[in-house]
Amino acid sequence: MNTLLWILLVLIALWMALRFLPAGADWHRPLVELIALIDLLAVPLLAILVCAIVIQAWPQSALALIELTLVTLWRLQYRFHLASPIGSGHRNKLLDTRNQAEADADIPESHQFNRDITDPALSLKVMTLNCRYGMADAQSIMQQVQSQNVDVLALQEVNSTLLTHLQKAGMRRIMPYLVEGPQTQNDNGGRNALFSRQEPIWSQPAGLDLEASAVPLMHLHTLAGTVRVASVHPKSPQRGARQWGLGIRRLALLNGEKVAAVPDVESPAFTIIMGDCNANLHHPTFRAMLHSGRLRDASLFLGCGPHPTFPHCQALLPPLIEIDHILVSQGIRVESMKVIKVPHTDHCGLLAQLRL
Repeated sequence: MNTLLWILLVLIALWMALRFLPAGADWHRPLVELIALIDLLAVPLLAILVCAIVIQAWPQSALALIELTLVTLWRLQYRFHLASPIGSGHRNKLLDTRNQAEADADIPESHQFNRDITDPALSLKVMTLNCRYGMADAQSIMQQVQSQNVDVLALQEVNSTLLTHLQKAGMRRIMPYLVEGPQTQNDNGGRNALFSRQEPIWSQPAGLDLEASAVPLMHLHTLAGTVRVASVHPKSPQRGARQWGLGIRRLALLNGEKVAAVPDVESPAFTIIMGDCNANLHHPTFRAMLHSGRLRDASLFLGCGPHPTFPHCQALLPPLIEIDHILVSQGIRVESMKVIKVPHTDHCGLLAQLRL
């Protein structure tokens, strides 16, 4: 039994060490899937710890406790905003006030006006949902948009049937402006789409050169400055691990001075990227993208715990991992966030209240 415990603990330690690979080294299967499941290692580690204590295998108990502590600390960063062991572009919550001032300093002076936090015009409520090949219940999506007063809705894996059902449910009466990604041979289960209550000052059906579903963009005018919004769905690793990695890495370009596919459009003051990223904060490539793109994960930045979104099923099993994300640029404050459940899709949605 002692030998078996050592073998299990060494294997788990190697599994956990995958988190520390350099960005790009995780572009292989099954590394992508193994890294995504690191949080779940707490369950076998707890079982091993109990077993080791029962049989008085103290060295194994100590190692199990160390590994369990590491997994717990990685998860607790969502609660206490702990710094990530590898640069992830996120900041300590204790320094939030100072960092917000630094973030504001990054915004051009022409956009630093009317930043009264009591002004509802500077508040933006956004929602994202993977619709599972267009099978998500249109009426439920509509109810969420109405009840939560959503300003911008990002959908992934959309098809014409779902758009028709949303139209019949009255979506275009509440959110009349739609930017839909064109259908391509690289569609990742369906197209991406953006709905908005406000008329965009600019939009683009395919705003990023990406070997996956086209990325629709829209620019919205606010009193704080122009906001770029994107609906994204990088290729899932099952469809190609290298394409998965390249897709995630290129998301950083959406917060660049110029987007490659639309070089003549002026860079906005803020960026909001929403969608099924097929990655979480354990993936080195995802953390590197956040760092290079000067982006923050809304769930981590809020400091209220993780928001698992996958898999969503009707059984008793809750969602286990967080692969759907709302990413925000400097100068955007995340005020609240919650998971939204919609029937007939294997993902939960995310709803966030943002302050510009």
